[in-house]
Amino acid sequence: MSTTGTIMNISSQNIYGKCDLKCAYSFNYENSNSTATNNGNSISITYDNSTTPPVLYNSQKYNVSNISIYNSSLHYYNGSKTDAELWIYHTPVMGGSNFIVCIPIIAGNSTSDATTLITEIIENVSNYAPAKGETTNLTITNFSLQSIVPKGPYFSYTNDNLNSDVIIYGISSVIPLSSSTLSTLRALIKPYPLTISNYQLFFNSTGSNNSKEIGDGIYISCQPTGSSEDKIPVNYNKNAVNYDLGTILNSSVVLIILQIIIGVILFIIVYIILNFGFEKVHKYITKNTSSSKTG
Repeated sequence: MSTTGTIMNISSQNIYGKCDLKCAYSFNYENSNSTATNNGNSISITYDNSTTPPVLYNSQKYNVSNISIYNSSLHYYNGSKTDAELWIYHTPVMGGSNFIVCIPIIAGNSTSDATTLITEIIENVSNYAPAKGETTNLTITNFSLQSIVPKGPYFSYTNDNLNSDVIIYGISSVIPLSSSTLSTLRALIKPYPLTISNYQLFFNSTGSNNSKEIGDGIYISCQPTGSSEDKIPVNYNKNAVNYDLGTILNSSVVLIILQIIIGVILFIIVYIILNFGFEKVHKYITKNTSSSKTG
C-alpha cells in the first residue's frame, strides 16, 4: 500500500509494523554459469535454473530470473542514496507476485565473499563488455548468490507498480566495494532513472535462512507495531503437517480440552478413593454388627 511521501526511505524510523512470519525468506542458491550485459544504466546478469526452486518466501517457491547492479541505489537509506545497489529478481513457480531482493552497496575497505564476486563481475564487464548492449560470459569459479545474499534482518514492502514483494537489507548488511571498483562501475553505466514510491515498510528481525520452518498453506498477516498478536489471522491448510508444540499448548481450545481431561481423571481418582473407603466402612460396620449379635 502506497503511503504519504514521495520516496521509499529504508530506515528504522519508517517501520510500519513487524513481519517475522509472513515475510520469512529462506534460500539455497546453486552455482551458475552466468553472462553479464551492459544495459547502459544497469548491469544485468543471467542465472541458471536449478532442479529445485532455490527460494521460499511466505511459503511460496521462486526461481531467479535476473540480477541487476545499479549505479547509485534506487532506494534511499536513512535519507540518502548509497553508491550502488544489487537487485535479485525472482519469478513464482505457481503464479502470483514476483519477488525482489535488494542489497545496498557502499564504498568501503572491508571485504567479504560478496565483495569479491561483485568486484569480479564489474571487472569482467569493464574488460569484455564496456559499451552499452555488449554481453560477456562470467568466468567466475563457483559463482553463487548463496555467497552474496546476507543472512541478517531485513525490511519488506509490497511494490504495486512492480507487482512484486520486496525485501531490502539495511545499511548493517551492505556489500562494501573499493573506491576504484565503484569508479569503474560509474564509467560503465549511468544512474537508473527510476524513483521508488513510498510504501508501508515492515521489518523482519529474525533474518533470512533462519531455522524456523513455515508449512505450506500457512498465511500469517503482518500487523502494525503494537498490534495484539491475538489479532493475527492464521489460515491452516488441512494438509499442513508442521506444528509448533508451544503454539498448540497456548491455544485456548487445547487448554479447555486439557482441563476437561484432567477434570475427568481427578473425578475418577476421587471416585475410586471414595468407593474404596465406603467398602472399608461397610465391611467394618457389618463385622461389628455380626459380633454384637453373636455376643
